[in-house]
Parts: sequence; C-alpha cells; structure tokens
Amino acid sequence: VTTLFRPCLCMLPPMDDPRLTKERISNARVIAKGHRIRDVERLVRVYGGRAGSWRKLSTSPFLASPGRWTELHWYEHHGIGRFEIKEVAVRI
Repeated sequence: VTTLFRPCLCMLPPMDDPRLTKERISNARVIAKGHRIRDVERLVRVYGGRAGSWRKLSTSPFLASPGRWTELHWYEHHGIGRFEIKEVAVRI
C-alpha cells in the first residue's frame, strides 16, 4: 500500500503582503461573508473554521503604478488569519 504525504495547508501561516498596510486594512470593506462567499466550502476544507465566520474583504482603489489602479482582495477568518491576497485591476 502506497501512502502519499500531503502537508496540511491549515497549518500554514497567514499570507503577508507589504501592500496590505494597517491603513488599508482599517478602511477595507466587506464584499461577502459566510455562505455568500462562493468558495467558502473550500476555505473551510483547506484552512478550517466555520463557514459563517469567513469574510471576503477589499481595499479601496489605489495607484499601484503610473496609470494603473488596483484593489487588494482577500479572505479573512477571525482567529485564523488572512489568506489568498490577490490584486484586482479596476477602472477609475
């Protein structure tokens, strides 16, 4: 019998992103929470926690480079951390 070793992703530390400053976090808005998050079942399976405690957040648009406005989106669970931070281009 062959056993595959798969590390538990739930033990990985939350992702840190230098663009996600304290100011941007404090001004973040909730896009969706709980079962209104499309990927909530995957988040619970991979990182743990209860589905109702997950939130998807977004920063306000900011100038990432000359002429390029972006927002940062991420998932967050109180007590577990922030995960899957991604940059999303926006038109201003």
